[in-house]
Amino acid sequence: MRILVLGTNYVPERTGVAPFNTGLCEYLAEKGCQVTIVTAFPYYPEWRVLDGYRGRIFQKERIHGVEVRRVRHFVPSRGGNLLVRLAHDLSFTIGAFLAGLFAGEFDLIYCVCPPPTLAIAAYVLARMRNKPYVIKLTDLASDAALATGILKDGRTIRIARAIEKFVYCKAERVICLCQGFIEKLTVRGVSPEKLKLIPDWADTQGVYPIAGATLFRQANDLSRDQFLAVHTGNMGRKQDLMNVVRAADLSQNTPDLIWLLVGNGEERGALEREIRNRELRNIRLLPLQPAEGLAEMYAAADVLLLNQKAAVEDSVIPSKLLTYMSAGRAVLAAVSEKSEAARYIRRAQCGLLVPAEAPKALAEAVLALCRDSALRQRLGANGRSYAERHLTRQKVLREYDVFFSTFAGDKEAPPEIPEPVAASR
Repeated sequence: MRILVLGTNYVPERTGVAPFNTGLCEYLAEKGCQVTIVTAFPYYPEWRVLDGYRGRIFQKERIHGVEVRRVRHFVPSRGGNLLVRLAHDLSFTIGAFLAGLFAGEFDLIYCVCPPPTLAIAAYVLARMRNKPYVIKLTDLASDAALATGILKDGRTIRIARAIEKFVYCKAERVICLCQGFIEKLTVRGVSPEKLKLIPDWADTQGVYPIAGATLFRQANDLSRDQFLAVHTGNMGRKQDLMNVVRAADLSQNTPDLIWLLVGNGEERGALEREIRNRELRNIRLLPLQPAEGLAEMYAAADVLLLNQKAAVEDSVIPSKLLTYMSAGRAVLAAVSEKSEAARYIRRAQCGLLVPAEAPKALAEAVLALCRDSALRQRLGANGRSYAERHLTRQKVLREYDVFFSTFAGDKEAPPEIPEPVAASR
């Protein structure tokens, strides 16, 4: 089967949607599909096109059996306001559409949204070739825009949701990462028969518990006695990491407690300035870590932090939560109790929940976990167990096998592939 993939993010980006786009494309290529992805030059989460990719309008390369066609688009220094975000999304949509016109024959378009405008390109390309298109929905874009203040409730949001409903209804199927997406889209008039629940996978093979891990602490001048509360990944508006800075301020007199923010994103500069202004010595920022050192980094943490704005509910499910579960460390989540993240944590019993945008509650919960090592161990073990039962790469890709087989005309699902034995470290 020939599959044309449209998606903004791909390898060598290491966070967010890119690892899942890359993993699925390479898996389909290994299974014998002819896979072409139209994507952007890598820029996330730095919001800056990476060295080695600048100054080009178009580039074609082959990576692990997948034809990768990169198109230039507008990348602001920050996510910005509505006009900046529209320029970012529309410039990629136009570039992806033009690249898709010359990408050769295909049997199916697989479109990763947001942005929802990209699904318009998929719709037009599919109509021109009389082929179906499916959408993988990683975010409810209009809801996320409301939660982060990019859009206000009113006419603009109604137009955005009308566009979303149109492209979802015209798609052959819509793959949703979580049940919350399905519930909201059903209420908004999308037929339940079109909606398919397939979660992202947790990297249970690459991230795993390590007893007595010391390498990460040694490399970053952290002692074995210090209690590490670690947040990893994107530093954007939805993460609202100023809440963590305020919690660090409230707990700065607690000996041996270190708050650690690892990653990059549009809000990193503002976080650095706030930490300097408050003269905080109990919170540190580190860059994204090498892939080969991730297991050691997570194992070095005593608690893994998940922080979101209070308005973020079912509009997004953070991929970092799946990684946290794989790591086998207790999760402390400052999120809306209505969020999909909160649902996952309650279901897996892998962490504590505190209200979003409440730094005092966050600081108090960290201190409670600091005092209760048995609770931390139990929560971490629950998360690892849940990930191994429900969220392994092999299990999720098996669901994609079954899904894509319906478009290939197969009457039977592919044979069951045995799960690899999880490495014991």
